[in-house]
Amino acid sequence: MIAVIITTYNQARFLEESIQSCLHQSRPPDEIIVVDDGSVDDPASVVERHPKVRLITQGNRGLSAARNAGLAATASDYVTFLDADDRLLPEAIEMGERMLERHPEAVLAYGAYRYINLAGKTISGRNYVARLDDPYLQFLRIGNFIGMHATVIYRRDRLAAATGFNEAMRACEDYELFVRLAKTSQLVSHDEVIAEYRMHDANMSRNRPMMLAAALSVLDRQLTGDISRDVRLAVRDGTRFWRDYYARVLSEDAFQLFRTEPAKSVRMSLRALAMSPAATLEMITSKVRSKVRDHLRS
Repeated sequence: MIAVIITTYNQARFLEESIQSCLHQSRPPDEIIVVDDGSVDDPASVVERHPKVRLITQGNRGLSAARNAGLAATASDYVTFLDADDRLLPEAIEMGERMLERHPEAVLAYGAYRYINLAGKTISGRNYVARLDDPYLQFLRIGNFIGMHATVIYRRDRLAAATGFNEAMRACEDYELFVRLAKTSQLVSHDEVIAEYRMHDANMSRNRPMMLAAALSVLDRQLTGDISRDVRLAVRDGTRFWRDYYARVLSEDAFQLFRTEPAKSVRMSLRALAMSPAATLEMITSKVRSKVRDHLRS
């Protein structure tokens, strides 16, 4: 049996699309469970239109707690987690099930994804990074290479045995779990696009300083006890990766706001500089050169 756990917090406007993407799978899930994490926008009114979908409600405790509540509510063999603003593509469950059946040693299987905009239109091609021989060190060096949690299907018993999601994490909870599982377990992957990540202003990932702090906290946890030189070097590389990544993203955000909100743009640029001076200056220089070239062409 396979369960899909849909978590929602004030995302009822997207929930119907999310549920429909589960109902139209080539291999339909045996359970669809919506966990409402203290929403005020009435997701129950959406769920009640679907008799086969079960609703769990709780006070606002965060994404990790919502996912754990869904995990505790199912006894299915496999489980996939979907945020209410995202969508699965029709082959998602079938592909994940097939990979885990072929690889009984694996705790999870993941695939590729693409980005969509607020209206649900595709805005990117395929996003996928292949699993290397040592995924644990790979996670430490280059961050969350799985990228989108909805592409992942887990063996429920192995996930439960690992105590599920860390409820102390307010962001990067999927990254923390992947690192923890990869340290002791095998992962498998495929490069088929099976999920769509919706970009909008309410994405948690838009809080760049919070995301950076959470990612670095995951790396810091790897430096306790008797660790190898490979792990220490991977954490060093990963720290640089995350600082450079969020500095580039934040400085790009700042550049976009410079004309309309200059004061905010300056504050964001200063935060980016604190994260990684080199990456920030590189991004700003690149943007300025691009603007100058566009001006000269016009």
